[in-house]
Amino acid sequence: MEIAVGALSGMVEALPGKLGELLQQEYELLSGARGDVAFFQDELRTMNAAVLRCEALEEPDVQTSSWIAQVRDLAFDIEDWVDLFAHRVDAGTHDATSHRFSRWIRRLTTIPDRHVIATELKELRARVVEVSELRKRYSLGPQMPSHHAPAVDPRLFAFYADSADLVGMDGPRDEVAGMVTGQGSGGLKVVSIVGMAGSGKTTLAREVYRLVNAGFTCRASVSVGRSSDVAKVLGDMLSQVDSRGRGDAGDVNQLIGRLREHLQDKRYLLMIDDLWSVQTWEIIKHCFPANNLGSRIITTTRIEAVAKAGAGDHVYKTCLLGKDDAETLFTRRAFGSVGGCPAHLKDVSAQIMKKCGGLPLAIVSVGGLLASKARTRDEFERLGLEWRTNSELQGMKQIIKLSYSDLPANLKTCLLHLSIFPENHEIEIERLARRWVAEGFINEQRGTSLEETARNYINELIGRNLIQPSQMNHDGTHRSYVLHPVIHDFIICKSMEDNFVALVHAQQQDVPPGNGTVRRLSLLNSSKHDQATAQIDGAKVSRARSITVFSHTGRTPRLNELSVLRVLDLEGCQGPLCLDGLYKLLLLRYLNLKGTDVSELPEQIGELRCLETLDVRSTKVKVLPPSIVKLEKLMHLLAGNAKLPSGITKMKSLLTLSCSNIGKSADADIIQELRNMVSLREMELFCNVPRTSEDKKQVTFPSDGFQSLKKLSIRCSLPSVTFVTDALSKVEVLELKFEEGLSEESSGVSGIEHLSGLKHMIIEFSQHDAGAAAATAAVKTTAEKVHPNCQVIIVNVDKKTNE
Repeated sequence: MEIAVGALSGMVEALPGKLGELLQQEYELLSGARGDVAFFQDELRTMNAAVLRCEALEEPDVQTSSWIAQVRDLAFDIEDWVDLFAHRVDAGTHDATSHRFSRWIRRLTTIPDRHVIATELKELRARVVEVSELRKRYSLGPQMPSHHAPAVDPRLFAFYADSADLVGMDGPRDEVAGMVTGQGSGGLKVVSIVGMAGSGKTTLAREVYRLVNAGFTCRASVSVGRSSDVAKVLGDMLSQVDSRGRGDAGDVNQLIGRLREHLQDKRYLLMIDDLWSVQTWEIIKHCFPANNLGSRIITTTRIEAVAKAGAGDHVYKTCLLGKDDAETLFTRRAFGSVGGCPAHLKDVSAQIMKKCGGLPLAIVSVGGLLASKARTRDEFERLGLEWRTNSELQGMKQIIKLSYSDLPANLKTCLLHLSIFPENHEIEIERLARRWVAEGFINEQRGTSLEETARNYINELIGRNLIQPSQMNHDGTHRSYVLHPVIHDFIICKSMEDNFVALVHAQQQDVPPGNGTVRRLSLLNSSKHDQATAQIDGAKVSRARSITVFSHTGRTPRLNELSVLRVLDLEGCQGPLCLDGLYKLLLLRYLNLKGTDVSELPEQIGELRCLETLDVRSTKVKVLPPSIVKLEKLMHLLAGNAKLPSGITKMKSLLTLSCSNIGKSADADIIQELRNMVSLREMELFCNVPRTSEDKKQVTFPSDGFQSLKKLSIRCSLPSVTFVTDALSKVEVLELKFEEGLSEESSGVSGIEHLSGLKHMIIEFSQHDAGAAAATAAVKTTAEKVHPNCQVIIVNVDKKTNE
């Protein structure tokens, strides 16, 4: 079992620094406490070296796995203790100006908390000593990283498949063959096939290799693999192109020289399968002389960066099988012929094919397994739908595991985190990036914000074909993605093995007993009937750092029992929601109540001093509590149509704001209050302009405000927006969404020409009337005339998009 310790190594590495900061503060620790904290620093530094070595082990022994589990729990508890310390013993006012009497009173009133802290420190110290002794006893750390290849390559079907048995291959084969043989310069050309694990890359490459091999004087086909032995690969290639060559002769430099010499005057065709790194390609490519004889190379890889490094623009991305082809392949494998599925198995077979998601590897593996089993509904459900406990599908799991094993530690953590979401759930990238930051998964990088780094992580997972883009933004960036069911099933298995996430489904009464200490909880409630089910026992999840609930709020643990919670995500949940005790969650960084039935927030919400994201869009919340302005770390305030309290300009960390255009009084708008907030980067404004009003109030943006704003979205009943000269000079993205137009004579939008930095614009009307058409035409004409460098202008009327 490979250990998922990416977040662990980062945490253990960061903890000594956190403890050092604690010692530097003027906190009044009880006698001996400073020594304990310093002791933690030294031991954790030593421990981290062993943790890093364990990360490289793909098949650690039981002792190593057990030790890592203990280190994980210990690191979590130490970090919780450090993060809670400043809140329990408020030393923030212990400076030179503090009154001695006030300091003395404070010291007296916090004595009980200080004794609790001292007791906790002693317990943590004992655990640190115990874990450190275990490391020495087990001699953990000096083991060499293991990269065990499977005894039998699970891709045998791809290597030896008969062309007549392949399904959905004709079109892709002909397209790639055209890329390989297409007219152009006579120089060396590389074509790369890229796609997720099991999508048929090797099968497609071999078909193309067989189809186009005529006319080449030299041919060779080699497989590289993740733990590539470059000398062996080059030796295999040499033995195929030169019958006199010995595959095991010489080192890499000698083999490159011999291959170049032999291929120099020949037209060659090479297939290089299963490339995993740009570095490996950079070595192998030196074997290939550019002799202008029309030589061709076909490569396959799971990683888009590797494909582009070798082939440039000559990259073909594999697609999943369509419904008809998937059904054909499955029925052939499971029943021996097309149309051979018995009537009593048609519905369960459809469920199995849906779970396979058009992935050839899954269809072939599961179909082949079922071919030798009894054709009963129970058997097909047990073997075809319950993959996690099915040892007969190890070949398929091994292929998926290779992609996981190749990830750096930080990306392993982020990928496992996706197991909290239900199968086929569409996940918004913005939501995920902020969650990862709140969870502490993102490492700081100079010159890049944590959220930008999180988005880079997501893009890398997309580039490695482990997650699939779903919806796109107007500027071509990814908006959301989904996990393929096969990948989703795999990471759930890994999460359960490593106690990374506790998944509680609708049918379960409580957290499974084998979960140990629950750090992340995902409640997959199915519908309102779960409301009758008993609430999750708070004691079992009292150390949870994140809780995510889907579908319904039933069984959500009581908040006053969750002292170390960092993430509370209830987006889209229906049902009654109790927020009693919310203000006590002093470490909470991410609170998502979007789309819930909540109608008001606790007045004491300003006590959540660590909060970075608050989302109450699409709720019944009309006004935010005044104390919200005390949230000094809040970066994303997504209030939707709710009214902001006065004093919002005190929030100096705000980057993103969504709110109603209602100011301190009914005749004032929020724009005048927000204009000088230099931190704002994105703003969404909800406005209401009654059609019956004779004097329709304009939403006007002044010339000297919002100097840092990059994106502006206005949602209004009627178009009534004005941008004055020199307004919003930094805005690059403008979204105007209205319910209906005014009239054919008035667009209702003026001053678009003043937005000097505009790059993308969307105008959308819910109703397609004459006024909407007039406004659309006028705004589009102005934008196209004044902003010729605007990359994309999208006009969206009645959900129909024109560019």
